[in-house]
Amino acid sequence: MPLELRDESMSLVGVVTVDEVEQMVGWLRTCQRPKVSLRRCNHLHTGALQAMLLFRPKITSAPKDAFLASQVLPLLTGSSGDTGRQGTEPP
Repeated sequence: MPLELRDESMSLVGVVTVDEVEQMVGWLRTCQRPKVSLRRCNHLHTGALQAMLLFRPKITSAPKDAFLASQVLPLLTGSSGDTGRQGTEPP
């Protein structure tokens, strides 16, 4: 199963498709301080990425997949070259 859900943490495993997005969003909505491990994720559907960008869970483990680690992880952690933008928008 692509989503391993616990009380306050979720692991993404293998290929996360559009079919998992609704369950992911439901889980993210209910968690006070969600944590997500990407260590075993090989592919992340853009809908799942958008959900994580919206809810901003804490990423506890970086993906082993080179593309996800270099291109997607910086977006989720705010460590891309554009870190000055985060938090500058008015409430």
